Amino acid sequence: MTRIPTSYAHQQALDAMAQRRSALVRDQLQLSTGKRVNDPADDPLAAAQGERLRSQLARISIEGRMAGFARQMLSTAESTLGQVGDALQFARESLVGAGNGAMSPSDLGLIGQQLSGVREQLISLANRRDGAGGYVFGGQGSGAAPFDSGTGQPVGPAPGPAAGPHPGEQQTGLDASYTTSQDGRAIFAGAGGTTLFASLDAVIDVIGRLADGTASRSDVNEALAAATGELDAGLERVLLARTRAGEQLRAIDAHERALESGDLDARDRLSQLVDLDYAAAISSFQNNRTSLEAAMTTYAQIARLSLFDYL
Repeated sequence: MTRIPTSYAHQQALDAMAQRRSALVRDQLQLSTGKRVNDPADDPLAAAQGERLRSQLARISIEGRMAGFARQMLSTAESTLGQVGDALQFARESLVGAGNGAMSPSDLGLIGQQLSGVREQLISLANRRDGAGGYVFGGQGSGAAPFDSGTGQPVGPAPGPAAGPHPGEQQTGLDASYTTSQDGRAIFAGAGGTTLFASLDAVIDVIGRLADGTASRSDVNEALAAATGELDAGLERVLLARTRAGEQLRAIDAHERALESGDLDARDRLSQLVDLDYAAAISSFQNNRTSLEAAMTTYAQIARLSLFDYL
């Protein structure tokens, strides 16, 4: 008959207890965290795939925040452009009315006052804040309002914290780019650099001079024609910018739906990889605890053995 030395049986019992205790600790950790994979050693392949999915989720989160910021900026721009268009349309109608030859100098003076009000409204809209520390029409960033409220001219780029805007637009996004600022110069100034405000100023000035006799009706008609042309071109630019903002808002809607779908898919795959099956984990915990208790009982029996047990 083969005899197993007591020391060997003793070591086997210790090894069995150590294995079961380790398995029990692993089960307890999984049950407490709700994760099947708490360490790369638990499942190297699942851990690596999980890290890639977490990186993907982080990127989706960043892209979502950028899209949300762009939505806010574009919504403000679209709304503001709508108000600019309404103001320009009212101004144009006033210019057409002023062209009526039956208008008296006093009637033209009233129209001049209306145009002054529209001009102030337009300069206020052109210098509107975007709610994020910048300006809706601030181009590529500005520490100062895009347009001088007195002269109606663009504020030129200059060094320092009060620098004027640089032409162009700011954009954000990783997988897709969205405009977060509008190029005020491209919208409020024509090809020759004349701003809509300056065009209105010219008409208002001529109408004022008509009353004191320093300007003629032909001077007024000439200024009206020039301003009407500038406003027509300005309305086209405003409509184009507003349409573009609306298209980007619709694109953001679609992009955010895609991001939401990608987020759900990635979370589902990550859950399948690393989340715990509680029923299986509880069963494993109970089995390992029973096995540990059996190993401890075996060890206790071996520990009591002595030479007299063989006599």
